[in-house]
Amino acid sequence: MTDLENLFAETKAAFGKLDILVNNAGIMDGMEPVGETSDERWDRVFAVNTTGVMRAMRIAVNLFLEQGHGVIVNNISVGGLRGARAGAAYTASKHAVTGLTKNTAYMYASSGIRCNGIAPGGVETNIGASMTNISQFGMGRQQTGMATMPRGGQPDEIAQLALFLGSDESSFINGQVIAADAGWTAF
Repeated sequence: MTDLENLFAETKAAFGKLDILVNNAGIMDGMEPVGETSDERWDRVFAVNTTGVMRAMRIAVNLFLEQGHGVIVNNISVGGLRGARAGAAYTASKHAVTGLTKNTAYMYASSGIRCNGIAPGGVETNIGASMTNISQFGMGRQQTGMATMPRGGQPDEIAQLALFLGSDESSFINGQVIAADAGWTAF
């Protein structure tokens, strides 16, 4: 927690304020269905994907309340909108961030604070490197939907959406989770 508090303190010291928080950290599980999910895997995935996001949001919201404005953009995943894009731990952790995003948007809408999320589909990043002990059953079940993905995305495409959501041009958008997935969730 100290590292996170230091990050915000150093940002405020260097720039005088915080305008935008983008939560972009995340790890995968091993595609395990709930029957195969260990407590250790569950706790680790939630610590990074959900608890870390909440803690950063809590600090940012309090800074935003002091200054009267701010924007939060949470990089969630289509796994936070659908049930079969990963294993149980990842899916549940991302659904939790979807709820946290919507709750935060509503709670602070009258305080000049907006909170939105991005739900990327398959994007060419290194998140797969966080996968260990992959469940063959879970991976097989998850793969049945991969054929419906029109194409993989590039990190740049997600960054452009994050920039838009953090800008004044999106001032009327609040509490939304926008899929950036080439139409994958449209199926």
